[in-house]
Amino acid sequence: MAEMVGPAGRVVGVDVSEPAVQRARSVVAALELGNVELFAGDINELGAAAVGGPFDLAYTRLFLMHQPDPVRTLRQIAGLLRPGGWLVAQEALRSPPPRSHRHLDVLGAYWDLLYELLERAGGVPRGAIDGLAGSARAAGLEVVAVDGSFATMDPELGFDLHAATVLAARERAVASGIASGQQIDDLVSDLRAAKGGGYEWVSGPFFLDLTLLKPVAL
Repeated sequence: MAEMVGPAGRVVGVDVSEPAVQRARSVVAALELGNVELFAGDINELGAAAVGGPFDLAYTRLFLMHQPDPVRTLRQIAGLLRPGGWLVAQEALRSPPPRSHRHLDVLGAYWDLLYELLERAGGVPRGAIDGLAGSARAAGLEVVAVDGSFATMDPELGFDLHAATVLAARERAVASGIASGQQIDDLVSDLRAAKGGGYEWVSGPFFLDLTLLKPVAL
């Protein structure tokens, strides 16, 4: 979901998935967030007027990695911002590889599987996220800051989470020919076995953090 912030703290979220938007609306209602509006639709097709823009700030997390043409999407988001508005993007990098301490080879196979699924599902060119700063410049945005971050988890929780993620992706991975059912099952078994392997921590994905500015003259 892409999120935009306008005057007086008005927040607008946009996602192409109607079920995801409905779930988000339930959370908004439960928390009684009167300043939040949610729209179901393709952000690549929405004009600023349709969602109540222009906005002061846009934020995306794990969003651009699903867009087949990041330059087009970034240009579209820029069109939703006022001149001088900001875009903050946080996307998972394929490299450097996420890791654990001690090193565990099977984590490389795990992340390769997930990224392959994402790239095939969204039609995203390989390396698109690694080159996101260049895409932002091509979209007419100024790159103010490029940073990166990752979080570590307790091994028992982290390896359980990774194993559950693989299981959730099993059907799609087998159907697409990325891996066989046996390969998935072996990967899950190896991840679960690592919980008792004396690891100090396991990481989540490595994130590319971009801070972008829409020039006043754009």
